[in-house]
Amino acid sequence: MPFVLRCALLCAAMAFAAPTQAQTNNANTEQHRRNGDVLSFALPAGVAVAAWWQDRQSPPRDEERGELSQFALSFAATLATTEVLKRAVRSERPDGRDNFSFPSGHAARAFSAATFVHRRAGFESAWPLYAAATYVGWTRVQADRHRWADVAGSLAVSAAASWALASPR
Repeated sequence: MPFVLRCALLCAAMAFAAPTQAQTNNANTEQHRRNGDVLSFALPAGVAVAAWWQDRQSPPRDEERGELSQFALSFAATLATTEVLKRAVRSERPDGRDNFSFPSGHAARAFSAATFVHRRAGFESAWPLYAAATYVGWTRVQADRHRWADVAGSLAVSAAASWALASPR
């Protein structure tokens, strides 16, 4: 199993280590929301650590960017594009809290890890990350913070950044 996948799965497991036993549906939804919050940071953190480790194991040649710099660049582009779109589109959240629903920042962070691994190592290494990122999106929809279109927009932004800024191995 590739090191990137092992790190990401470890981060995902840590996100679910907290007990999820709930007395009511609201408490259960809140626990899922918290899990999604943690996972939205844990997935890219795990991929960043794995990319750093990969660079240490086999340093990049002079003419190519390293694994970590490619991930950092695609991650930063994803976050910047997400924030620009939130302010340009001004889509109201389902709960009415504000007008920054599209695209989902949580899902964009999570999908940035999945799409980067997909671009660099292939779908067979990335599918667990896609599943975890989809769970993050589901938690945002269940918490009434986003619609599925917001989550799909996050996937599109993340994929565009990864495919434009990371090279396949």
